[in-house]
Amino acid sequence: MLLFLDVISPIPEFFIIEENKLIFREKIITNQSEKLSDHIFDKYMQINEKLNLTKYLEKIAMTIGPGSYTSLRVGAAFLSGLRISMNLKFCPISVKDIIKFKVEKSKIANIGFFICSSKNQNFFCNINNSGKLEYLKLENDKFNLLKRIDTIFYNSRELNIINKKIKQFKFSFIDEILSNNKKLEFEKEIIIKPIYISNNKILN
Repeated sequence: MLLFLDVISPIPEFFIIEENKLIFREKIITNQSEKLSDHIFDKYMQINEKLNLTKYLEKIAMTIGPGSYTSLRVGAAFLSGLRISMNLKFCPISVKDIIKFKVEKSKIANIGFFICSSKNQNFFCNINNSGKLEYLKLENDKFNLLKRIDTIFYNSRELNIINKKIKQFKFSFIDEILSNNKKLEFEKEIIIKPIYISNNKILN
């Protein structure tokens, strides 16, 4: 049994996967005014009571960024405690992984990802001409979109852009987890390192 925690999306959510099938999902908070730290433990215990995670849980995974600093920090701390106490295997899921999955599947190279997180924190991610991943934290939707970008994937809402020829498609982290299950790598001796973005640089 796999527990997947999505803390990148505006409303954090738990997902339970068994034999690559989604068997349970639960939003941890109901709106962005609530604190993730106030609800994550109680919500987990409720799921544990229903599905006996203490007995059957084998692996855990989490979206590690980019996203809200607070949500990433709370999620990482919670899953770190769970991983250590239950000796579980862990798999980090970043936007870089999702981009890789999409490029392999769609064969589209010139793509960007618009990520909406909690507290109205938004990010644009893409692979530059050197093959490196670039992160841009957006203060608003008004920024100079690279001319070579022709397709954008978004997790919550479309990016407000003038060029309507650019195609935009919604994606979900859980769908990517399920469809790329065999590509996920789980390890026991691993430290959970969220991707924090400040001044468009990664802080670890």
